[in-house]
Amino acid sequence: MVPKQRERWGKAMGTVETRQFARPVVSVVIPARNCGALLPAAIASVDAQDVDNVEIVVVDDGSSDGTAEWLANERCSRPGLVVLTGGGDGPNISRNRAIVAAAAPLIAFLDADDLWTPGKLAAQLAFHANDRSAIFSFTDYLHVDPSGACHGTSFEYWPAFRRSLAGEDATNGFRRLDRPAAHILAENVVGTSTVVARREVLQNASGFDASLRSAADWDLWLRLARSGPVGFSRTVGTRYLMQRPGSVSANAALRIACMHRILDANAPFLLAAGESGSVRLARAHLLETEAEFARAQGRRGEAIATHLRAWALCPSARRLRAIAADLRPARRDPAHAGDQARVTPQA
Repeated sequence: MVPKQRERWGKAMGTVETRQFARPVVSVVIPARNCGALLPAAIASVDAQDVDNVEIVVVDDGSSDGTAEWLANERCSRPGLVVLTGGGDGPNISRNRAIVAAAAPLIAFLDADDLWTPGKLAAQLAFHANDRSAIFSFTDYLHVDPSGACHGTSFEYWPAFRRSLAGEDATNGFRRLDRPAAHILAENVVGTSTVVARREVLQNASGFDASLRSAADWDLWLRLARSGPVGFSRTVGTRYLMQRPGSVSANAALRIACMHRILDANAPFLLAAGESGSVRLARAHLLETEAEFARAQGRRGEAIATHLRAWALCPSARRLRAIAADLRPARRDPAHAGDQARVTPQA
């Protein structure tokens, strides 16, 4: 990115406040809107990491549930807590503001309704210390519904990525991901709350695309993955809360439109790199998401036709079963229907 672009982006994100404490090793970015009941647990999961000198940057994006008051009180006893105030601009702009305000060379992302598992951050920081050319890294994560029931992990959910890991030791820690852009385009295995990224790289990429009202995280990880090495670990580093009532993830139609835009923007680069299979798989996944949405809306004919298009792109027994389910009078209940906003259907 040219310097003028970086300057404009920095000005748009607001003023960076002065700090009275030593420069942290990592800044944890937490966007929050009406998450007062969940934010304390998210921050506690950061405190539980075996890492010293951690900065936490929370962007209160126009909350009306007492979040601002809780943060004001918490800041009195936390020199490493930075609180920024937004006006309901959404998580993309909130994260971008926090990236500009952050003091550390590494940025770790955590949503206010997610939790890190113990040891996650220390292992990730060690990876980046040993591989300073890595653009970003991520871990596996566990889907948890509001009742606390677990619904499997991201890596288990995505079949092509799961097959690529077959036979590997699940405890082998972090390593570089082969063909990262191809993997991430084909199957969105990256959970934002698992990511640690270099702050300089995020700034050079202008952060999250604020014009994307959904799926901006997928867009950013793809742009970064095309520019340098990416690390990952099979260890579950985050507990991801599925479909919190009132959460941003609820609008499936909006997400589908944004994902089409992202896929169309990235497909030429992947095709030029000889990754036509990944592009086909990504398009098939997106068609399946559309079919599931049509089915949920009672549009069975559209669901059948769209599932057939997905099968034509990437034939599989699972897609045939989906078509058969569309033909039955009773609509099936997808296991991950509540998570449509974050994870598209598997192959």
